[in-house]
Amino acid sequence: MTLAALWMRHGTCDDGLCRPGAHARPGSPLTIAGTVEAELTARELRDHRWQPALIASSPLRRARQTAAIVARALDSRIADPISAFAEWRAPHCVLGLASNQYPPDYITWRQQRADNPDSALPGGESLRAFAERALEAATIAGDLATQHGPALIVSHRLLIGAVAALHHGHRHPADIFGYASDFRLAPAQLWAPPRETT
Repeated sequence: MTLAALWMRHGTCDDGLCRPGAHARPGSPLTIAGTVEAELTARELRDHRWQPALIASSPLRRARQTAAIVARALDSRIADPISAFAEWRAPHCVLGLASNQYPPDYITWRQQRADNPDSALPGGESLRAFAERALEAATIAGDLATQHGPALIVSHRLLIGAVAALHHGHRHPADIFGYASDFRLAPAQLWAPPRETT
């Protein structure tokens, strides 16, 4: 592999195991399965002879734990957590809840958020703020790779999906969030930006 920056989703966390489909809470830790997933992905990277010069992660616990496991396995340097790599901040009213438990205010907001991408519920992040942060995250990842060499970014499905949406040319916040919502990446799996052709 000759990739400058590679993105990795954190391993399975407690909320991901016990509350599938729910918005995971920020402090949800890795499960034993999540630890094994991270170790297996580190082995895959080693088998492909891809050695990150630097591993950076979201500040959320499950991402920091995943990054530490991979850094230890690959004997790579780990950077301080970077807030731009965090998951979309779901409103407080839905943390830990599955879709059949969402309160009416959240359901109403979801139905209207595409038309008002600057709106947000308490504790949550607007679609515009999330899209801007995804652009910032993609820029930071590129800068880290330029400054340090190959970089592994440990983040979250929605944020990685938003970065992928930007690489596919989406620019409107609702389109970016829609693409990110449909983006599939299993726990501890890798995603690489498409290579630019010249």
